[in-house]
Amino acid sequence: MKKVFILIFFISGVIFAKNSSFLTDEIEDFNNSMPFSIEKGSLKVDALGNVIDGKYKLKKSDVLFIGNNQYKINLTFERRKNRFLKFKQKRVVYVLINDSKFWIKYKNKVVKYKLFSDRYITKEKIHYKEKRSTLHVKINKLKLFLSFR
Repeated sequence: MKKVFILIFFISGVIFAKNSSFLTDEIEDFNNSMPFSIEKGSLKVDALGNVIDGKYKLKKSDVLFIGNNQYKINLTFERRKNRFLKFKQKRVVYVLINDSKFWIKYKNKVVKYKLFSDRYITKEKIHYKEKRSTLHVKINKLKLFLSFR
């Protein structure tokens, strides 16, 4: 009797089991995850007036998926002049990412980066490519530090 019960329990577990060991929420989170994230950033502003001039630090970044490996990044920079005054600057950056290249557009200027860095071994002359884990982006007076997943 115990063997029959164990056999029925085992067969029902096999029949009603899901094919994937991951939950559907975990799979959706993995599919919706961005291939990069913005760790740090700074912006240097030289305007006509002296009031808002200076170096701004990245406060917030929102990465929005547009489609076809294209992303729109809304950046918010903040600078504190003293305890009471703080200034904010907002910038928009567009990103196109491929399997091997990374394009970033800021103020009608497009900069291309390679996602793989070349490595050489001199004695055996072995050439291989290694994927970047981080990338420093500098366009005009905008500096960003990106990390890849």
